[in-house]
Amino acid sequence: MNVLKRFRMGQLYRYPKPAQIDTSEVDGLPNFYYIVSNPGSPSLQLERGINAPSPTRAPDGERLAVILLSSNEHKLGSAENPWHDTLSPDEGFARYFGDNKTPDVDPGLAPGNRTLLKQFELHTSADKTKRASAAPILLFSSPRKGIKEFAGLALIVGAHRVTQYSEKNGGFFTNYLFDLAVLSLTEEDESLAMMWIKDRRDASLDAVAANAMAPKAWLQWIKYGSPEIERIRRRVSRHHILPRKGQVAPAGSENSKTLETIYKFYEPRRHRFEALASLACESMIRGTGASYHRGWLTRGTGDGGLDFVGRIDIGEGLSRTKLVVLGQAKCEKIDAPTGGVHIARTVARLRRGWVGAYVTTSFFSEAVQREVFEDQYPVLLLNGAGLANEVTKLKLASGFNSVDKFLEHIDADYESQVSSRRPEEVLWD
Repeated sequence: MNVLKRFRMGQLYRYPKPAQIDTSEVDGLPNFYYIVSNPGSPSLQLERGINAPSPTRAPDGERLAVILLSSNEHKLGSAENPWHDTLSPDEGFARYFGDNKTPDVDPGLAPGNRTLLKQFELHTSADKTKRASAAPILLFSSPRKGIKEFAGLALIVGAHRVTQYSEKNGGFFTNYLFDLAVLSLTEEDESLAMMWIKDRRDASLDAVAANAMAPKAWLQWIKYGSPEIERIRRRVSRHHILPRKGQVAPAGSENSKTLETIYKFYEPRRHRFEALASLACESMIRGTGASYHRGWLTRGTGDGGLDFVGRIDIGEGLSRTKLVVLGQAKCEKIDAPTGGVHIARTVARLRRGWVGAYVTTSFFSEAVQREVFEDQYPVLLLNGAGLANEVTKLKLASGFNSVDKFLEHIDADYESQVSSRRPEEVLWD
């Protein structure tokens, strides 16, 4: 294998059918199969969500060379993918649903789940020898059919049983949700050399030799274990200022249709948008792995920057602390930026140690984002595209087959959520 064959962060790759191994480019994009080709070994593929080659029988024991996880965005809500993964490589984390789709079946017996659970034991092991044999996780997203985007190298840091719903697959079922830490590839110029994976598939090499070409972050993890993960987690240093096109769903896309449905539903009753905003805020925060407690909605009486109340919990037992979340919800025109004065009102209501959340059907101008960043306001921003994304996840998890029916369900519970309590009372619950 050519040592120059590598996957680069954020690069798009063509995934042709049938497979083409000898061609470096297909349709003007790097060819996935050419990158992973390894003479004498079956080709790596992304035909399933969870993909792995046969184990390698090395001198020091059997090891799995690599696992490739593929998240197909263009199949969300289908029988193949009745859930919603989260890949956030620039923030250093991902959440991936396993491959059980059938009710009344032990989710741990699904082939992909079984593979990931075994690796979870190795990825969290205190034994350096076991960590050396652990399989690296390579993440890929599928922005459209036949296209793959490399989203990073990861470790499994958590595994949880969750309940999901798929009408096409027979209703409610139990599955696994895996938390992953995406590792830094800064020392490798944001790329991963496939020579490393080739060596890990070489049965003549022990684990130490097979990891000689591993990224620096992976070698640090093998040496020091889980306590090292936060030091080697990928973090992209930038001002986090997104242009309009990064906040608005592409015209005609499912997210665009979802957002239009949300706006039309709430436009005649904008104050009731608070219920959906509160739920979306909870989903957004929980999606990062944080613990969130949804509080209540305020009465629509000119609250001046306060529409819903929630709480973020950090730690456990005596180490536990709670943060009040003050939320502002704005059902605004999709194609016009939200006003900075509304965010200023939310910030003005914050006390020391409190956090603000601003949920809109619109988007945030660069000037507003820059003000929030430069003044270090503790405010979480959820734009229209992000809102549509959270609503899609919630709709799928709740088993509704249309956005309208899901919104009707949320709106029916609006009155019961309204309260005149003071925000700090959420700390007492």
